[in-house]
Amino acid sequence: MFGKNIRTSLIVAAGLSVSYAGLAEAQTFRYSQWLPAGHFTQREIMHPYLKDIEKATEGRVKILPTAKALGAPPRHYQLTIDGITDVGYQAHGYTPGVHPMSEMAELPFITKSSEANSVAYWRVFKKIFEPAGMHKEVHTLNIHVHPAGHLYNTKRMVTKISEFSGLKFRSTTFGVSEALRLFGAVPVAGPVTGLRDGLSKGVYDGTSFTDEAVYNFKISKFIKFVTRFPGGLYNTSFLIVMNKDSWNRISKADQAAVMALSGEAYSKRIGKRWDEYEAAAPAKLKADGVAYHTLSGAAFEEVKAKIGHFEKTWIDKVAKSGIDGTEALKMFRAEIAAYGS
Repeated sequence: MFGKNIRTSLIVAAGLSVSYAGLAEAQTFRYSQWLPAGHFTQREIMHPYLKDIEKATEGRVKILPTAKALGAPPRHYQLTIDGITDVGYQAHGYTPGVHPMSEMAELPFITKSSEANSVAYWRVFKKIFEPAGMHKEVHTLNIHVHPAGHLYNTKRMVTKISEFSGLKFRSTTFGVSEALRLFGAVPVAGPVTGLRDGLSKGVYDGTSFTDEAVYNFKISKFIKFVTRFPGGLYNTSFLIVMNKDSWNRISKADQAAVMALSGEAYSKRIGKRWDEYEAAAPAKLKADGVAYHTLSGAAFEEVKAKIGHFEKTWIDKVAKSGIDGTEALKMFRAEIAAYGS
């Protein structure tokens, strides 16, 4: 009888030990949310993604959005390195020159769709950029892009380069700023969170943007004219990264579960939804009286003559980091072309 009690006690103790170990393994992390919680990238993509991580790890990994941002939008990569936030989201272009490899995804005339380009970008990142040290200070959960970017303004229709002269555009990337200067326009840096206020106060006459963003950031009353560029004038590269120490606190099995939902899977998830929003927006904009003009013929050839050197400039820039930019671009284009979206 005594022996039986000992065995029973050992079994109970073992069970409690497993239970306590499971509790000890549970980790809660912070995601510093600076975009509005209602923006579709957060409400429809990021928040369900975080819930899926919690489910896939049986509650051992919880990543919770903060009630307000823990810093300014351009600071989120650094905030993640410093551990002020565990998970950070940011546009690479908010810190020009810090992530030169990311500028490949922002080059003009190269966008097929958000989904195709995001998946292709992730594959190039894993094969070429990550081994070369991109994001070496953190663990990368995802990189992606939005649909092809164009120029939107409230002043006048632009059908050729000379008509950009003097217009003040909020610029989203280094490449856009350079293009605007070459077009005779005035680039003004600023995060998207200040765009509506900037347009209302005349800080900007327009912005580099996408069709869906006009509505998702509630600036439709300021936009009257759209100048479109085949394949996009630019794109914007985004990162989702995790503090290294935070990542290393997660078990290997749970890390694998997190990455199964991240990386290429997240690129497909956000890219597909972004493309759906973009496809629906032009009809709404036109119904609201917005005038469209797509550059073609001599006007588009003039644009290409002005900024066609951007690719070589980027290739030369990343060569300093030992990157064969020609090969990276070749892979990027091939992956985009082969993608089925």
